Amino acid sequence: VSGEQLFADVAKDILLYVSRDLSDKSGGFYSAEDADSVPASGGPEKREGAFCVWTASEVRELLPDVVEGATGAATLADIFMHHYGVKEQGNVAPEQDPHGELQGQNVLIVRYSVELTAARFGISVEKVNELLASARAKMAEVRKSRPRPHLDTKMLASWNGLMLSAYARVGAVLGDKALLERAMQAGSFLKEHLWDTEQQTILRSCYRGDQMEVQQISPPISGFLDDYAFIICGLLDLYEATLQAEWLQWAEELQLRQDTLFWDDQGGGYFCSDPSDSTVLLQLKEDQDGAEPSANSVSASNLLRLSHYTGRQEWLQRSQQLLTAFSDRLTRVPIALPEMVRSLMAQHYTLKQIVICGQRDAPDTTSLLAVVDSLFLPHKVAILLLLIVADYKE
Repeated sequence: VSGEQLFADVAKDILLYVSRDLSDKSGGFYSAEDADSVPASGGPEKREGAFCVWTASEVRELLPDVVEGATGAATLADIFMHHYGVKEQGNVAPEQDPHGELQGQNVLIVRYSVELTAARFGISVEKVNELLASARAKMAEVRKSRPRPHLDTKMLASWNGLMLSAYARVGAVLGDKALLERAMQAGSFLKEHLWDTEQQTILRSCYRGDQMEVQQISPPISGFLDDYAFIICGLLDLYEATLQAEWLQWAEELQLRQDTLFWDDQGGGYFCSDPSDSTVLLQLKEDQDGAEPSANSVSASNLLRLSHYTGRQEWLQRSQQLLTAFSDRLTRVPIALPEMVRSLMAQHYTLKQIVICGQRDAPDTTSLLAVVDSLFLPHKVAILLLLIVADYKE
């Protein structure tokens, strides 16, 4: 949207962390790392943020070198502490630390732009970037010796679908082949480990075993609506990023299955769980986009996109029926459903269909695709490469 490099750097850093610390060798994504861990200084109790925080003295000890050309004979520690807001007394306010676990500690937060830090110390922007990267690498190496937080190695279908979208979108926008390759690994993982081909159902989760293998509980848990919706969205994003027809084909297959399992023929919209499941006493429809978007919000967009890819008018109608089912909620409290409002806008303003003619891997095709990916097109639903139609039919 803005072309601001800082935003791209933050996005890439987040995905780097996920690839390094939250990824299984099979291609799946783990659920989380705990916020607390045992401090490096020892002690029986875990503390909030112990793995990630630093004292000012630790930073000064690790980064003592004077930076040539910097004003006031500044050291690397001085530049790092200024840029990331490190204070001698710690930078966590008492009201944000009710248990006193972070007294004297610093959470590393970018406080100034690279340009302002460069001006403060009288050195070039390029030099500051180089110095900060060097400092982060040194500190990351030291941090490896600290006790790590507990890792939750559960792999959820829905969250893996969200991460698939993230890698595909960022990889496409930035033209990063490594991120796109990681997205394709995630797509393959989902199909291999969380898709029951015999029952034609998504499985809710899988786990890392003692021998680092992917395991299932017995019997496995069938997927819920969000598992289907988020994976379909991820597959559509991956298709748009790679133009590989297999991802679109599977998205279409999953949407058909989602419709069969969860659609409410009477009221419109999707139930969160299978209505035929007798263990579920009350069938609900999530009507709020919170930390995660609601599955119905994502489904409204999925249906619209798929209708343009496949020509299935019933999916366009179903998307409209879904929005109608939530019309009262959208009218009274639109702020509760921002993702669904986005889908409503896409319905209203129509979709931008982009057709690229040529061989998928030809230089001119990839160049055109890179131009499209670099633009902010919120209602771009289809990127069609006409010469892969035969590939899609296979």
